[in-house]
Amino acid sequence: MTPRLPIDLSAATIDLGRALRRLFRTEKGATAITFGAMATVLVGFAGVAVEGGSWYVTRRAAQTAADTAAQAGAAAVAFNRPALAAAVETGARNGFTDGANNTTVTVNSPPAQGPNAGDASAVEVIVQRAVPLQIAALFMGGNATIATRAVARSVLMGGGSACILALGEQGGNLVQEVDLSMGGNASVTAASCSLASNTSIKQFGNSKINAFTLAAVGTVQIGNPNNVTLERPPASFQPPIQDPFAPDVPGTGVPLPAQSGTCNHTNYSLNPNQTQTLSPGRYCGGMDLKGTANLTPGVYVLQNGDMTANAQANISCPTCTPGNGVTFVFTGEVNQIGGPKINGGATINLAGGTSQYPGMLMYQDPRAPAANDIKLNGGANITTSGLFYFPSADLTINGNFGGSNTTCKAFIGESIVLTGTTEQVVRVDGCAALGLDAETDLPQIRIVRLVE
Repeated sequence: MTPRLPIDLSAATIDLGRALRRLFRTEKGATAITFGAMATVLVGFAGVAVEGGSWYVTRRAAQTAADTAAQAGAAAVAFNRPALAAAVETGARNGFTDGANNTTVTVNSPPAQGPNAGDASAVEVIVQRAVPLQIAALFMGGNATIATRAVARSVLMGGGSACILALGEQGGNLVQEVDLSMGGNASVTAASCSLASNTSIKQFGNSKINAFTLAAVGTVQIGNPNNVTLERPPASFQPPIQDPFAPDVPGTGVPLPAQSGTCNHTNYSLNPNQTQTLSPGRYCGGMDLKGTANLTPGVYVLQNGDMTANAQANISCPTCTPGNGVTFVFTGEVNQIGGPKINGGATINLAGGTSQYPGMLMYQDPRAPAANDIKLNGGANITTSGLFYFPSADLTINGNFGGSNTTCKAFIGESIVLTGTTEQVVRVDGCAALGLDAETDLPQIRIVRLVE
């Protein structure tokens, strides 16, 4: 047997000690250890950065939903309808359905906080969505809550009193029904005022419009943008415009006239080549003017009849002054209420405005049958100032009715059509001299606007 050699451990012990001492002194691997410890933190920050971008996109979408929902709610309030349904539906259309996908849409009408708190015309919408965390959940428990808020209300649009207004009270669908239209070669210049409709507005053909703005409860349809010049962009889906002359409007409403009374004249007629001075009073059966009629200031009530101006007629008011003009009032039994029938060849020079009917040249009783036809045919010799008020009538304006040099002219009807070659210049400056304040007495356009 080969004898075993003795094992000398002294050298091995010395080498092991040296190796351990070197291990304790070395810095190799420190970076790896540090990175390993910080990796989770770095991944967490990256997750927050990546998810933060997604949160920002969601927040922008939520703010858009809140803005449009508040505007829809404010428009509903302007229509005397509940704000809740309109606002919630609009929020859903923009991707934020109340009760779905961790989303809550809160509608406060009036607002519960902020500078518009308690304002009955304002609507507050708060959109909240809880967004589940993913990578960021390693460091942040629960969900991230995104919340946005908006407040809208209807406000008066400064500088844009409506000088042509289609009331559209008999209209149907607010988006499709058109109660104010301009076609053919019609031209409307209303640089200091606006054209408005409580249904929709339509411009088509070669018609031209120069106005402050176009505003409609339904839609504003512009067929040829090159023919439309506006100071303010057209506005669709706006609050309805109140008729300030309706008899039930406090402060500015005009009382309904007596439908019958003692007749000063019956079936009055003025033949060609005749000259007469006419006085205010009740003209039963209307008046038929073929000659020269010199009117004196005051109210001319036409009961159950029309005011007919034939081609040979020459009608004026030599003694009229601003604020002391004439007003034709058409009234009578409901189915016999008349209106003007003016031939384009007539010569007319009249200014409206009396104490009972400030600023009005022609007033038709609102009790007149719906959709009765009124046609204003204009010519070069027709100059008028004042308001034409036919709240129940379908009003058609042809030719240059009323002249282009008038200082105050406005039209209100159930519906209004400007057609043919009409060249209308309508304006509100100068109405104050006839007794109408353009900023308070004439129809005022309201628009829905975000206020917070």
